[in-house]
Amino acid sequence: MHMGKVPPALPALREEIGLSMVGAGWVVSLFNLTGGLLGLAAGTVGDRFGSRRVVVAGLAALAFGSLAGAYADGPFLLLLGRFLEGLGFIAVATTTPGLIIAATRGSDLRLALSAWSTYMPAGSAMAMVVAPLLLAGLGWRGVWVGAAGMALLWGGLLLRYMPPDPPGHHRADGASLLRNITLTVSRPGPWLLAVAFGCYTVQWVSLMVWLPTFLTEQRELTIGTASVLTALVVACNVPGNLFGGWLLHRHMARWKLLALSGLGMIACMTIIFSTAVPDTLRYLACLAFSCCGGMLPAAVLSGAPVVAPSRAQIATTNGLLIQGSNVGQMIGPPAVAWLVTMTADWQSGFWMLQGSAIAVVVLAFVYRGVEHSLLDRAN
Repeated sequence: MHMGKVPPALPALREEIGLSMVGAGWVVSLFNLTGGLLGLAAGTVGDRFGSRRVVVAGLAALAFGSLAGAYADGPFLLLLGRFLEGLGFIAVATTTPGLIIAATRGSDLRLALSAWSTYMPAGSAMAMVVAPLLLAGLGWRGVWVGAAGMALLWGGLLLRYMPPDPPGHHRADGASLLRNITLTVSRPGPWLLAVAFGCYTVQWVSLMVWLPTFLTEQRELTIGTASVLTALVVACNVPGNLFGGWLLHRHMARWKLLALSGLGMIACMTIIFSTAVPDTLRYLACLAFSCCGGMLPAAVLSGAPVVAPSRAQIATTNGLLIQGSNVGQMIGPPAVAWLVTMTADWQSGFWMLQGSAIAVVVLAFVYRGVEHSLLDRAN
């Protein structure tokens, strides 16, 4: 929700705070700066301090960062608040899977982690639908306060109903955490999945962030209509997540799912940026793009237990995967904004986004060899 609250509010933010298009892109991407820099290290924090404690602290950081942004009278405090929100997000995103793994039977683990991969599109779509309603009556500051309230509410529910630590949890010391990081980064599997995740988020987040602006400025739609249309695009990611999880549960090879997702995104991106295609068909391609892309997070996030050197490095491996995702989210929106600003043409973002989709397919075939090695070792 803290990600999805921004796109509908960007026009109001740019007018009130005086942000350029590139500056508005950084309002989105600064949220991901922390994860882009510290995701790998953050993945070990749950092992050190306890997953429940870290998740609650992360929700508190999300709340206080959003409140700080709500009282901003200029870019500095707004961006500082987004950075604090980013700290909270990376704490929650890297630590929650550990709770899921501890609470799930081994036979259901792929499905459970694939369901977890819906957190971004589901929360973002919800925020994009609700935010325009709040914008009309309370302005963008009311949206920021509402997001803070949701984070505090869920933090309180976790404190009330979640056991202090999942069964069998242990707290690793500093030497063990450093060893976990070293072991994780020495394996090709985590890196391949992390880079593929980043290539995906470059595309998906850029489309999610700038579609409302394109629809309001280029197609003269109201912000409410543009937000609902964008929310539908975001929501289409959820069926893709779940379908990807179902395919994995049916024992589809992970590399095949990555390649299938990448090929689907290539086809859809070609239609989205084609000026010879009617707008209705281009929008339908946006929906299909989000659905095809949704299979990739399911493949990546459920892959942490598979590519981790051992069970002790699952949290660290997940941290690296989230770091890859956040690097893509951090780079994508400002890069598209810069290209559009320099060329005064929205079509200029095509090759960067299409190149990212092609990279996903290439990485899938490279990962194929890693997956075969893992299967041979398991047998």
